[in-house]
Amino acid sequence: MNDTFVTLAGSATLAVALAAFCRQRGWSMAMPLIFSGIVVGVLPIGPSAPPDPEVILVAVLAPLVFGEALGSSYLDLRRVSRPVLALAIGLVVATTVVIGAVGALLIAMPIAMAMALGAVLAPTDAVAVSAVARRAGLPRRLISILEGESLVNDGTGLTALKVALVAAAAGSVTLVEVTTVFVVAVVAGVLVGAAGGWLLSWVLRRSKDLVASNALVLVAPFLLYVVAEELQGSGILAVVVAALFIAHSQHANAGQAGRVQSATVWRHITFVLQALAFFLVGLEIPDVLHRLDSKEIGQVVILAPVVVVALIATRAAFVFVMVLLARTSSDAGPDGTLLKGGAIVAWAGARGPVSGLAAFSIPLVFAGGERVPFRDVILATTFCVILITLLLSLTLAPLARSLKVHTDDDDATLRRVDAMLARAALGRLSDVETQCEDDGRPLPVEVSERLRADTEHRLQVAAHPETVTATQEIEVAQMISTARAMVRAEQEELLRLRDDEGLPDAIVRPMLRALDLRDQALRTRGA
Repeated sequence: MNDTFVTLAGSATLAVALAAFCRQRGWSMAMPLIFSGIVVGVLPIGPSAPPDPEVILVAVLAPLVFGEALGSSYLDLRRVSRPVLALAIGLVVATTVVIGAVGALLIAMPIAMAMALGAVLAPTDAVAVSAVARRAGLPRRLISILEGESLVNDGTGLTALKVALVAAAAGSVTLVEVTTVFVVAVVAGVLVGAAGGWLLSWVLRRSKDLVASNALVLVAPFLLYVVAEELQGSGILAVVVAALFIAHSQHANAGQAGRVQSATVWRHITFVLQALAFFLVGLEIPDVLHRLDSKEIGQVVILAPVVVVALIATRAAFVFVMVLLARTSSDAGPDGTLLKGGAIVAWAGARGPVSGLAAFSIPLVFAGGERVPFRDVILATTFCVILITLLLSLTLAPLARSLKVHTDDDDATLRRVDAMLARAALGRLSDVETQCEDDGRPLPVEVSERLRADTEHRLQVAAHPETVTATQEIEVAQMISTARAMVRAEQEELLRLRDDEGLPDAIVRPMLRALDLRDQALRTRGA
């Protein structure tokens, strides 16, 4: 059987089982999965390190980034576009150059391969950064900046890696050639992603078969990645652009069919791929370390901590310059808030599976047959940096608390929006009542009064939240709990009718699904 398939199947099973265990206990999955991968990589049984890095890159990274981008908002990113683009492009270039200089000066690594190391480590990790940022309770704007940066800089970093490998294979390239490769990669990636996103959005809007249309979206990241790469573009950038286009389109139509189904499917897929990516990083570490000779081990021991310091210093300096420039802006806000936000952004630079999978993609040999120099040193250094920065990311929440950076207080906004929604609902109820009267089928009084009373109660709560007593909250909770118990009774009776009286599954399953959706709605309301 194919070694790549065995590795992916075994790794995915172990990774998801452990990730589920961590999730149930409220732990971050990153470090447990990496260390578990290391342990499995050392053992004589179990999955081994991935034999085909290019397959791993496309099979794991492309859909993982696509799923993460589907959960993002183009509108939210547009509001923070300036800092996101500065970090995702400017900081990536600066980091690539700085780390390249460190590698070349410290261990005499060829400049092109040193730049490849810098490009691999330039992108922050969307999975690690998002999880840590939300757990730290950061303000919404900071979370948008960090998530937007980690999405866009994947494409920038991998494009820089492509340029560095081209230079390494050719021996030398001019600045014009580097610029040309970079611009073509970005432009082609954006165009392929925009075209693919528009086409998929068009299909989703017009398709009446949700299963088929959502299945098309599931396989789209692979084709988008391959097409963009064939056109010398950035496959990852194409995937990100397409996903943002689709996500915006799905949330632009109030009655968009399949939105909930799509979100649920991709939530499961990204969970699996996140777990697999972290596990694969750990699985590769023993194999890479085993291939290093004593000289290369010494190089990694020297290089890894210096690179971590250089990454932190470069990011801090870049963000500090951004803060200084932002203070001159009219909408910059209070200096204290700006400085505190800058400190959080500067420290939130964890690397993760994206860097690991990018390092996997460095070929063993060039097209001409020459062995790629320093490949294992780059991989080992990358894995060490991932481990160190993930450990450092655990200090982000304490830093946010010490700086008194808290999550947004949205209670007033939520009450105002809920009141506006309730007024819209009452207006539509009046329209429906009038329409039913005109059609000679008046809405039953008890139905109309029940709907109106529930909605008017929402208006009262929104206008006077202080009138909601603890007793009323308990009553609402008891009502929801009782309603869920009643739904559970219906589910149990339906299954009894199937098991004891032979009610066909063709009847049972649609009814059971309807009850499941009702229970989910009650659970959401009570959350």
